[in-house]
Amino acid sequence: MTDPSGRVRIRSVVAALAVAVLAGGGAVAVGKVPALAAETTLRAAAAKAGLFFGVAASPGRLSSIVNQEFGQLTPENDMKPDSIATSSGGLRNTGNADTLVNYAQTNNMLVRGHTLVWHSQAGQLQGTSQATLNTFIGNAITRWGSRIAYWDVVNEALDDNNNGRRRTQWPHSLSRDANGDGDYVDAGDTDVIRDSFRRAKEVVQQNGLTTKLCINDYDVEGLTVSGGARNNKAQALYDIVRAYTQGTERLIDCVGFQAHFNDNPNSIISDDLQANIQRFADLGVEVHITELDIDDDLSNNDIGQGQANNYRKVVRACLNVARCTGITVWGIADSESWRSSERGLLFTGGSGNYQKKAAYSAVLDELNKGRSGVNPSSPPVSPSASASVSPSVSVSPSTPTDPSGCSASVSLNSWTGGFVATVRVTAGSSAINGWRITAGLPAGAAVTNHWNAERSGTSGTVQFANVGYNGRIAAGQFTEFGFQSSGAGAGTTLTCTAT
Repeated sequence: MTDPSGRVRIRSVVAALAVAVLAGGGAVAVGKVPALAAETTLRAAAAKAGLFFGVAASPGRLSSIVNQEFGQLTPENDMKPDSIATSSGGLRNTGNADTLVNYAQTNNMLVRGHTLVWHSQAGQLQGTSQATLNTFIGNAITRWGSRIAYWDVVNEALDDNNNGRRRTQWPHSLSRDANGDGDYVDAGDTDVIRDSFRRAKEVVQQNGLTTKLCINDYDVEGLTVSGGARNNKAQALYDIVRAYTQGTERLIDCVGFQAHFNDNPNSIISDDLQANIQRFADLGVEVHITELDIDDDLSNNDIGQGQANNYRKVVRACLNVARCTGITVWGIADSESWRSSERGLLFTGGSGNYQKKAAYSAVLDELNKGRSGVNPSSPPVSPSASASVSPSVSVSPSTPTDPSGCSASVSLNSWTGGFVATVRVTAGSSAINGWRITAGLPAGAAVTNHWNAERSGTSGTVQFANVGYNGRIAAGQFTEFGFQSSGAGAGTTLTCTAT
């Protein structure tokens, strides 16, 4: 038997030639073995590159193309609370969800559960207590168990319009900020995100499940939005994930960027998409592109090469980050999309009769290139999205002049023309209440973005200092901040001063 790429056949031919040489004892002229053929489906090409490529669907759209092209399945609506939750947190009407899970299991596809906590489509859970919500979380997770590879535990927790605030509307009416200081991570506060993830983690651990727990949102894809302003919504999501992955509780396993790219100024495909994926990955979580579709308006009403190149950028940004482990398109064909007028998917047609668009070919081509680099003949795209990423490089830590002071080290994730630096600030033998990093950048390097620090300067000698929440570091402990820069990062020097 051979797989679609013919890999088994080629290996067999090579093995047969080797046997002939050994058996004959003489010289045998063997021509160069041809390179393995490119994969012909999105599913196979993604698997070879070390990630999954998935689709959102309903039971009525499980045509043969689903298991042929996709290795992961997200129920588009059939696991949302309004479909399956009772007012007491029990389950109802799970038939469609069961059909999708069974289909995926039969066809060796991963399943993403979507979703447990959401302000929209809350159904009978609208206005309920955290206790009832926790009951629903437990019932949903245990029903399908490890057959669900990933659960979107909390969906769309952050407000619109790039204000960086939490939503006020939720499926239940609880006061988050018990002490009134505006800090959503205080231990004494009621926090629907923290408490929902705590319950989900408890259920997973008690039942010995392999299910991973994700937070999912939109307009969080880039470090910046249209015009170059900071993406405050992305920063707020980063702060949440950092808070719940870096302490004694590691509650969040994965982050979903919905990637519904359209002509909203907060929904563009920014040149710093890869850098944003990387900084979340540096927290130790998996990053997924979870609901991808790309409005034809972003390519001047073009669903040909313009849209194809936009898809190529997004796929390459994911491939260039090792912990970006999955991409899912939100539907099969334009006509079946919730955004059908924007023609944002990979196929035209419908009802099982689908035709591949230029965007499909671009995605397949990019997946076939894998994580090692891109073909020089590819259409040009932004450096941060297209270039091959070099292995992380660690720069030796600075030596504190005082053992009670601090030291700093940096890890670089580089591509041609730019890099992301993750800087670790470590306290010495005594706790510190603040820190300042003096970074000496190589010639040609210029900082374009930064996070979790205040910054003064752009090139040459650049100063970074703590912000309010990460200044105090216990003895021997550390905090991290990051920045994105043009140029090359090798040769960066760091000096840490406790303040």
